Formats: sequence, structure tokens, C-alpha cells
Amino acid sequence: MTLQQAFDNFIFSRRIQGLADKSIDCYMSFIKPFMVHIGSEIDISMINRDLVNAYIEKLLKRPISRATVATYVRHIKIFLKWIEEEYEFCIQADKIKVPKTPKKVLHIYTDDEIRRIFDSVRANDEWIRLRNCCAIALMLDSGLRQNEVCTLQRADINFQSGTMKICGKGNKERVVPFGKITRHYMTLYDSLCPYHEEYFLVSRSGNRLTTNAVKLFIQKIAKNLPFPFSSHKLRHNFATNYCINQYEQKGSVDIYSLMLLMGHEDVETTQRYLHFAQQIIATKSSISHLDKLLIS
Repeated sequence: MTLQQAFDNFIFSRRIQGLADKSIDCYMSFIKPFMVHIGSEIDISMINRDLVNAYIEKLLKRPISRATVATYVRHIKIFLKWIEEEYEFCIQADKIKVPKTPKKVLHIYTDDEIRRIFDSVRANDEWIRLRNCCAIALMLDSGLRQNEVCTLQRADINFQSGTMKICGKGNKERVVPFGKITRHYMTLYDSLCPYHEEYFLVSRSGNRLTTNAVKLFIQKIAKNLPFPFSSHKLRHNFATNYCINQYEQKGSVDIYSLMLLMGHEDVETTQRYLHFAQQIIATKSSISHLDKLLIS
């Protein structure tokens, strides 16, 4: 079997699993260059770690960030691991090293910054302003992704219990809570919105809100803020604050509960938020030895 045939089968398997078109496009974009490099007509039995490592070396010489290189390698690794399992070839995909990327410190919004975010939401129609506030609150308060905000269905919201059913990546469903402020924005928006369609958040014409529309109004707000602001950062803030709040209330963090709330497939993806939270907790509880010596 050729590499191209295996790749076609791999993409088909991902479509059957219900992966979004965006995820499929990512696999196409990050794996295709690798196939061009080693030859798409090569027999899959000829693939080995030396070929992969040679390609990684080529990527590292290109004028792209190490984070981008790591993304290429992660997608290739997933594809090769699938080939191993599907066709019982020993490529040793698990031993392929993903280049390390610089760890960045997340910007955790202060209470004043969060107020400033909501104060920065502007629109000609009040129901549109409230809709945008809802979207921000859902990402910050419940950790929803952009697409999950847009595909939230009216029938899946339980205002009484403060919970909602979310359809995430791969059509995997999960139940997540929302707080009083989010409920406040959702209730106001619902009372003023001229449409009551299947999807909760809608466009001016009553159609489902698109991720591009969310991206555009988020970018517009970001221009008026003196600190970093994006959909991803709202979701990151939710996860990090969840860890901090759990530690302050219980003295420990249930990372597996956070994994379920975030819709992650494995705990390793969630683990980084615990690391960020531990840094913040350590900073808060730090006592200056020098101050103790000099202040009397």
C-alpha cells in the first residue's frame, strides 16, 4: 500500500469519527508536505524514523517558529501511529520526538480587566451587544471553544440548573455549568433577541452565529484593550482559574474533572493549566526572606 492510499484511508476514518472540517483541513495542511518530501507513492513498509527525523531537520531549518514545527510533527506522529495500528507496521511513532517549544506565561485577567473587557463590547443594537457579551462569558466562565459557542442549541440550555450540553470536537458531548453573570447576560439577550431559533446565538438575519463573526468582534474589542485578548485566552483563563479556585477551596485540584469540562481527549493537554495555576499560587504565597530581615 502506498503512503497516499494510507493517507486517504486515514482522512476517511477521521471523517467517519465526526471530526470537523477545520480539523480535517489541519491534517491535510500539516501532513501533505511530509508526503511530498518522502514521496506519496512510497510503500508504507519503507517508512521509518530516519525518514521522519530527516524531515524534522528540514523543518527546523525553515524560517518558521518551533511551535509551528512542533505542530507539523504532532500531526505526522498521529498519522504514522494510525498506520502502525491499522496495518500492523512497526514505525516506532511513539519514539518520534516533538521539538520542544518555549513555554509562555499565560496572561490571567484581573477583576478590573474582566470588567474592562465587558465594558468594551459595543454594538448599534442592544441585543447584539448582549449576544457578544454572552459569547465572551461562555468562553471565560465555562471554557467553551468558538465553535461550541456558535453551535450551542437553545434546547440544550437548562437555566434552572445552570448547565448546558455542549457538542465538542468529534461530536463528543459533555455537560458544563455556567454562573450567575453568564445567566444574567443570556437571559437579557434572550428577552431582546428578535429570533428564537434552534441555535441560541444568532446573526442579525437570524442565522446561526459563525466562528468568523465571533473572531471579528473579538478582534475589534482587542484593539481597544491594553492587554492580550482572544477567544483562546478566555478559554485558557477559565481553565487556569478553575485550578486556582479548586486549590484555594479544597487544597487540591481535580485535573480529570477539568479535562471533562474542557472536552480534552487526554489529561496531558489539561495538565499544563495546573502548571500555570501552581505558578500563580506559588507567587501569591511567596514570602520574601529579604523583607523579613530588613523590615522590623
